[in-house]
Amino acid sequence: MQPMEQGGEQPLYRYAFGNVEFDEARGELRVDGLAVELEQRPLQVLACLLHHADEVVPREELFETVWAGRPTVDNVLANAVTKLRKALGAAGRDRIVNLPRIGYRLCGPVERTVAGRRLHGRLDLAAGQVVPAREHFRLCQQLGSARGNEVWLARHEKTGEPRVYKFSVDGEQLAALKREATIHRLLRESLGDRDDFVRVIDWNFALAPFYLECEYGGPDLACWAEGEPGLAGLDRAQRLELFLRIADAIAAAHAVGVLHKDIKPANVLMQPHGDGWQPRLADFGASRLLEPERLAQWGITALGLTLTQAGAGFSATPLYLAPELLAGQAPTVQSDVYALGLMLYQLLVGDLRRLLSPGWEADVDDELLREDIAAATDGSPARRLGSVGELCERLRGSDARRMERRRLRDAEARAQRAEQKLQRSRARRPWIAAAMLLLLAGLGTGLWQFQRVRVARDEAQRQAAIATATNRFLNEDLLGAGIGGDSPAWYEKNPHLSDILDAAALRLDQRFGKAPLLAAGLHQTLGRAYRSTGDYAKASAQLKAAADLLRQKLGSADERSLLAEYELAVMQAHLSQFKQAGDRIDRADAVAGVRRQAVSEISLRSHLARGDLAYQQMQVQLALDNYRAARIVQKILHPDDALTSVHLLLGIAGCELRLDHAAAAERIARQVLAEPSYTAQRIGIGQLALAHSRLGDALRAQGHYAAAIAATRQAVAEYASAQGASGQGTISALSTLGYLYSLDGDTAKSLSIQRDVYQRALSRWGRDSQYTLVERLNLGSQEQEAGDLKAALVDLQAAEHGLLAVSGEKSPTVQAARAASADVLSALGRNAEALALVERVDPVAYQASTSDPGRAAVLMALRAQILMRLGRRAEAQAGMRQAVQDMQAAGVSTAEIAPYRKALLDNAVTAR
Repeated sequence: MQPMEQGGEQPLYRYAFGNVEFDEARGELRVDGLAVELEQRPLQVLACLLHHADEVVPREELFETVWAGRPTVDNVLANAVTKLRKALGAAGRDRIVNLPRIGYRLCGPVERTVAGRRLHGRLDLAAGQVVPAREHFRLCQQLGSARGNEVWLARHEKTGEPRVYKFSVDGEQLAALKREATIHRLLRESLGDRDDFVRVIDWNFALAPFYLECEYGGPDLACWAEGEPGLAGLDRAQRLELFLRIADAIAAAHAVGVLHKDIKPANVLMQPHGDGWQPRLADFGASRLLEPERLAQWGITALGLTLTQAGAGFSATPLYLAPELLAGQAPTVQSDVYALGLMLYQLLVGDLRRLLSPGWEADVDDELLREDIAAATDGSPARRLGSVGELCERLRGSDARRMERRRLRDAEARAQRAEQKLQRSRARRPWIAAAMLLLLAGLGTGLWQFQRVRVARDEAQRQAAIATATNRFLNEDLLGAGIGGDSPAWYEKNPHLSDILDAAALRLDQRFGKAPLLAAGLHQTLGRAYRSTGDYAKASAQLKAAADLLRQKLGSADERSLLAEYELAVMQAHLSQFKQAGDRIDRADAVAGVRRQAVSEISLRSHLARGDLAYQQMQVQLALDNYRAARIVQKILHPDDALTSVHLLLGIAGCELRLDHAAAAERIARQVLAEPSYTAQRIGIGQLALAHSRLGDALRAQGHYAAAIAATRQAVAEYASAQGASGQGTISALSTLGYLYSLDGDTAKSLSIQRDVYQRALSRWGRDSQYTLVERLNLGSQEQEAGDLKAALVDLQAAEHGLLAVSGEKSPTVQAARAASADVLSALGRNAEALALVERVDPVAYQASTSDPGRAAVLMALRAQILMRLGRRAEAQAGMRQAVQDMQAAGVSTAEIAPYRKALLDNAVTAR
């Protein structure tokens, strides 16, 4: 396009070439002196080509200039050029030259004279005027004006259909229109066609006056509220329902990373719908994208969104600005929550101009609603509700919250008596007190996937009610084993913690059968306690009982029911019940619906469950994608949740290891171990042990064996302290330590450790568990290393068959077992069997089975070695040479490469 001249005016030209004239100012095309009717898009293509006469105009520039990023079919540009050529006639059509896959050029000469100027400083619009380039729509009424923008209502001349046009001249006002068009496309592509968003129908960003064409969504909420019957005609329940429909639209936008940033009654339009009204959210021109990369995912051009515009700045109405925005901070989900909290207050009191001034609480006579408004409009973002979904959940759960509050008050006296009795029990048996402290600490943190650090006050009270019952449960059923807390009989048995849990589990349903929600909470308590002892089978049984009770009492769609399903699915994954776990997560996601897409607790726990399931199945990329998605939600909802943060970071580190990114995994592990807030008191010894284990794995993958042994020994000690000798973490870290000694040359020590590991795994999980089978695979590998090939083959083949049944054909562990078995078969002289087996190994899945680098190259070397032993020397020589080069490039250890390099040299000598 031509540059602007002084005075803010841009010249418009009359072009002439051959028998063709085009008047840009009037948008008129003439051929042989006669006016030619042509659609706007072909005319705009002609204008663009004439502006750059005798130059190649790239296809991308034509799409940007003429279609402005609007979704198009693949051949839309070719169709426009075809129509243009037809309109130009025989003499003019050959002037347009197509450069395949590059663009178009209009060949000169072209004469050009100034025909007028395009003004950039003002808009000359008036009622009765035809909308530019929309000849069937006439302007009826100006609806608003601000900062050079004008908003008009227009109607179709024949049908009377209303449309709203937002006009702008240029600059930031035009950028806002483009931004709104871009964000509307993102919302539509991500969420579908929703009635609670005002639809953008079309736009013109090519010629001034630029505009956005939108549906007419009705009067805004402020005007509607003052009409008849308006807001005065709604009771409190109806006002809450109206608010929830507005908030649901905001939550849906947040779910796809869109902050509105200008929430106020003027941007909520009210459209008649049946016997009621449909609120519709409008004006995303000031919005911000939390995840700009979503545009590329949907193939959307980022019109009006520079990096700065995508991440900062606001132009909202001051009344609805959160305090941190007034202080100059960047907008967040919590700043939108603040604006909604203020609107909630205004709707409840029936005055959309009312300020949230000191003493506002006197205007709201409902205790819970006062708490909700206060939580949504807290002056500190850290104390404010973390999401719009959380606010909606509180409002929709008001009845249940009131019931829980009444139960809480009734339970306070019982709690005091139970606490006194518990103190007496602690005094009588100090070691039991220590065990109970350990158990209560586990109950307080819970299974890490389902801890909520910043609980709303009503949730805290609900948990307090459960805690009251838990006190009684611990005192009477755990400490007293159901025969009375004062009886010495139970203590004379000197029970282990597992005995205490088993005794309590037997009486739980009998005692709390008439209080299913409390029973569910206590089943979860026992399930998490069993998990902390490593007894996943009993943990799964308790968590299933909790999930069943919650589903029966609250329904499958209740958040607590869904979170229980995700928790149970994680436990099933740990038990290698992969199909059951996957099916359970799929069902929960289907019931959760759009809530899983929102920034919500459900979204967080769903991604966590899917990440853990995928990680257990060694589907590394899928696990990494889910962990990263959960990390985004966690940082928004629970930025101070150290436990969940650490788990996600270490899960990501584990994935990075298995994707051969050892340096990245090392950085994450060291970050966790160096972070002052990640103390044993906050995240537990087990998480520190996992961090040391990840560090050891990362160092091993980089060949730093001595440092890896030190880190892994620390992990073993920490796991043993937290879980005992038979804990999963202890066994896993000990297995890694044995492998490290093997790499460091101490084969005898390595084999001794691995035999101990396998026996611990057998005792803990049984013969058919994935965990036990993996340790049998490791044992076979160590036996091979020690030279006991027959024993190695028995263990490796048994591991392969068992893992195939548990994990399926594509499992990385199955690939690892096959590669190891092929190596042993070849060493035993059974090379034909070895070659057939090694060719069934998937290199990508094989790499996912370990954090050691270059498994594809190692697999290539193993195949070449087998070919050598089969006498296919020429083929083997080329394959081995390439494999050795690839192993060196991938960072495979010198010790692992050495035997293959020697085989390569021996084969070369033999060939001579």
